[in-house]
Amino acid sequence: MIRISLIAALAACAPSAAELRAPVDDAIAQQLGVRERPDVDALLAKPLDADAAVKVALVTSPRLAAALDDLGIAGGELASALGVGPLEIDGMFRFGTGGAREFEVDAIQGVLGLVTAPRRRAAAHADLAAARARASGTAIALAARVEIAFHDLIAAQQDVELRRTAFDAADAGATLRERMHAAGNTTDLALARDQDAREQARIDLARAQATVEQRREAINALLGLSGRRTNWTAAGTLAEVPPAAPALDDLEAAAVAASYDLQAGRARSEAATNRLGAARVASVLPELGVGASAIELDGKFEVGPAIRLGLPLFDQRAGDRAKAAAEAARADHVLAADAIELRANARAARVAALEAYGEARRLHDVVLPLRQKIVDETLLHYNAMDADPFQVIAARQSLADAGHQYLDALRRYADAMTEVSALRRGTTARPDVDLP
Repeated sequence: MIRISLIAALAACAPSAAELRAPVDDAIAQQLGVRERPDVDALLAKPLDADAAVKVALVTSPRLAAALDDLGIAGGELASALGVGPLEIDGMFRFGTGGAREFEVDAIQGVLGLVTAPRRRAAAHADLAAARARASGTAIALAARVEIAFHDLIAAQQDVELRRTAFDAADAGATLRERMHAAGNTTDLALARDQDAREQARIDLARAQATVEQRREAINALLGLSGRRTNWTAAGTLAEVPPAAPALDDLEAAAVAASYDLQAGRARSEAATNRLGAARVASVLPELGVGASAIELDGKFEVGPAIRLGLPLFDQRAGDRAKAAAEAARADHVLAADAIELRANARAARVAALEAYGEARRLHDVVLPLRQKIVDETLLHYNAMDADPFQVIAARQSLADAGHQYLDALRRYADAMTEVSALRRGTTARPDVDLP
């Protein structure tokens, strides 16, 4: 009995934090290339790029820390599943007439856990595998969302410059029109139109500046930054689209093969199935214990084996079995839903990436050169006194509008390709999927 209890106690030790995190750290190193804990303050002291922002997030994000805490919970549940429970000791001492006395001690070790141990142990290991998959997926999803948020911020900063150029053009046009109106050389209608265009450009510029601040705060939230750590700066521009469209025909199959969500779902289904098996055993044999019994009666001491049985006469634990069966069914249904949604997400990401690529390519190769040609030709006509300055301003505003379109297409392409990369790495960066 002592040997059994010692073995059970040793088996029930919880895994260390390093053991629990090792597979997650390996996934982060393999998928994201981050192997060492960076100096966060040193990174924030320099202008951030997307890679540096990801490194900061992996250290400071409370959401990721919460997902890693789930590993400790799963490790504790694994240790509990390996235990057999306490040694129970019952003692009785009775006095009778004439000085008679009776003393009895029973030591019972519950062993039902040994009967259900294979099921409980398998369920606990599956729960730990699910927690590891969720933590790995959370880290990679966090990195993807940081990249997308950074793209959006850089695009917003570039958009401010375009909006400022557009405002300068509108302001120049309105100022010229005001001078002409003061000299009596233009109509009230033309003046009102140009002043309206200037005010609209002013509003657009203010909105673009506010968007920069909003997108900075989105990054602060993802990185888990507050106080003085929010005073970072971001530098850079969006990358131009490549000459050829990305090859994405294998994206759906690659996403399914790599998915941490599906790994976690399969593990949850396995855990629920094993818990259902353990619940069925417990409904037939709710309690089982073995041990020793010692009794002293009027100076005579006797020792013998003891057994404790629980009989399900009035409680077959139907509720526990029904709950376990429902949890198993739910796990299977969630796994099926996750697989369907993952395939749909992969197809949608492919469409989004190719559409944004095609639009950006067309704007870069055709529309922007045409708008620039219009500006150049209008200037030639203006120099030849065949066009007025308002036509030059209008041409430049049209070129700026095309620049806005191109910048937005670049942003959407960068975001879509980040989602593609996330899917290939086993997760999704979609903003409508909450991080744990």
